[in-house]
Amino acid sequence: MKHVFFLLAFLLLACESPKAKKHKPQVFIFTDINIDQGDPDDRQSLVHLLWYADELDIEGIVPDRWNAQGLKACEMVMDAYTADYQQYNFYEKGYQEPDSIRNLLATNEAYAVNLFKKAASRANHENPLYVLIWGNMKLFGRALQQNPKLADNIRLITIGTGLKYGPRDEAAGDDCKAPNWNGPGRDEIYQEERFKDMWWLEINWTYNGMFSGSGPKEMFEKLSTYGELGYHMQLVTKNQEWAQYFRVGDTPSVLYVIDPEHDINDPTESSWAGKFKRPFPDVRPNYYTDDNGPVEWNYENPCTTWHNLKEMYEYNKSTLEAERPKMYEALIAKLNRVYSGN
Repeated sequence: MKHVFFLLAFLLLACESPKAKKHKPQVFIFTDINIDQGDPDDRQSLVHLLWYADELDIEGIVPDRWNAQGLKACEMVMDAYTADYQQYNFYEKGYQEPDSIRNLLATNEAYAVNLFKKAASRANHENPLYVLIWGNMKLFGRALQQNPKLADNIRLITIGTGLKYGPRDEAAGDDCKAPNWNGPGRDEIYQEERFKDMWWLEINWTYNGMFSGSGPKEMFEKLSTYGELGYHMQLVTKNQEWAQYFRVGDTPSVLYVIDPEHDINDPTESSWAGKFKRPFPDVRPNYYTDDNGPVEWNYENPCTTWHNLKEMYEYNKSTLEAERPKMYEALIAKLNRVYSGN
């Protein structure tokens, strides 16, 4: 009988899907979250992240706009998470304990750099640290420059760090060279020879697929009914009527990591975050960015194909839009289970 048990266990392991994740992905977030001094989508995105705190190991959260009450904004989200954790038995459902996450909120730059160093040092090639950038790359860049060897242990996912989609901002000037919203600090890392082999998924325009159509507004209204976190997601937009929808433009970085139906090692495979391309396989073998699909696009020198800007932008975001309904359906099903009280 014992031999039969071991045989069955071996067969189960042998038949395990190659897409299955051996570990909960480790994530570390740099965010420009703040209170009423900009886009509230980081506050919404933090709520969205915590709804997946049973599928992730959160290793650190750096609210690097400390002078704009970034830390307070994080603590407010954590208060909502704590309330739901206690009321809806999150512990029994595998969610990370609230105090363990609170202890990973960086209170200043020195603490942030140390927190990152410790988390990245514990990671390795088999279980990397996914570093999610929800703002500019300046502080992350300083942390990496101080600890360059840690580039081998991390996988970097950035949002809106490349070029700006020019037509929506006339002040951008020479659009084909204007940095995107989160661009500051990006080129210092991109141009650094030591980091050319670093695994990096740069989501430049694809994330805009989170915003389009009526779906985000309808989803926003549904999500507001799920506990204190849902209420908080709605509350943070009270002073910004234009943002009263499921905005979460930063969490395609999270969606890429937790989508159960794609190979986490291959951004060129469609996922809840969209579809991406490896444009420089020889010189940057681990760098991925928005997929151009049928659109002619010069990744080395975008200015030469800037006349295709609108088509490129529309195709990029369409790759996320195509996957969005499945993500919405999975999230609602998840929250129905989590908030059932059982």
